Amino acid sequence: MIQVVIADDSAFLRQVLTDILQKTGKIKVVAAATNGKEALELIAKHKPDLAIFDVEMPVMSGLEALRKVMKDSPLPVLMFSSLTGEGAAVTIKALEYGAADFLLKPSSLSGNLSSVADEIVEKVQMIVMRSRLARLSKNKGTPVVKKSVSLKDLPARKGFQIIAMGSSTGGVQAALEVLKNLPETIPPMVWVQHMPATFTAKLAERFDSICKINVREAKDGDVLEQGTCLLGPGGVQMRVKQEGSKFVVRLGEKDKVTGFCPSCDVLFESVALLGKESVGIILTGMGHDGKEGLIKMKKINAYVLGQDEATSVVYGMPRAAFEAGAVDCQLGIEQIGQALMHVCSTNR
Repeated sequence: MIQVVIADDSAFLRQVLTDILQKTGKIKVVAAATNGKEALELIAKHKPDLAIFDVEMPVMSGLEALRKVMKDSPLPVLMFSSLTGEGAAVTIKALEYGAADFLLKPSSLSGNLSSVADEIVEKVQMIVMRSRLARLSKNKGTPVVKKSVSLKDLPARKGFQIIAMGSSTGGVQAALEVLKNLPETIPPMVWVQHMPATFTAKLAERFDSICKINVREAKDGDVLEQGTCLLGPGGVQMRVKQEGSKFVVRLGEKDKVTGFCPSCDVLFESVALLGKESVGIILTGMGHDGKEGLIKMKKINAYVLGQDEATSVVYGMPRAAFEAGAVDCQLGIEQIGQALMHVCSTNR
């Protein structure tokens, strides 16, 4: 039985979330708090498998409670966030601080949590399962095997024209690890992270303030440039097309593909259609989005890096691509940025 502590100052939302989780028969809400301070006390008492924090609470915010949890007794935390710009900015900080993922709060009390009940339950179960496996391996003294790869063993060649990256659950922390030290000489990058529109804008803004390269939310017609990473906006599919001698972002339909909009598969397939020298990167996330697109990229001789199981919050998307034969090399997240610079023959 998965044990969960919920913290939200809305009695209605605490009850709705409790009902959704406990209806499965596999998850038990062992305690519910009205603020972050209470949540910390209940976590110390019950030692749950996972906690769900509202971002904004009286006495102590969810963000402050998260920081204390990660410092004193780390465990998986999901953040409950609003779609407002302010809510998005705080949630991005929470993901940087170590939150596993976030859940969107309904816009009204008649809200639509029930419509995303399956997604909530799946996130809780997948994140806890991954956490338990990691803890079990650590306790047994047999950590998840992480294949040691020397950079000199990886191919290095000039001429890569595009780098395409995809990520989902746990992807904010993972992508930051990849991007933060990349030099301005890195080839043009395009990136899909499964997030709503308000969040992708704030995420790009935050990363741009941290990274050496430019990070922007993509706009229709943006030209891909060296030293720049364009993040696909939430709620719309992003493709790369060649127009004359330039590679250009085209934003299209709003229908979901492989369950997501934007979809990693849509981005990767558009890069494959270009038939140009390219690099694919697949990071942590649930499901299998990105697998089919990477298979097509491999057919045009792209080089693909995947995040390994040991460092993935959820080893779903990287595993699906790896088992399909679409990944050339799996690495720990701390190695992928260095590997990318080596493969592309760029220097710091």
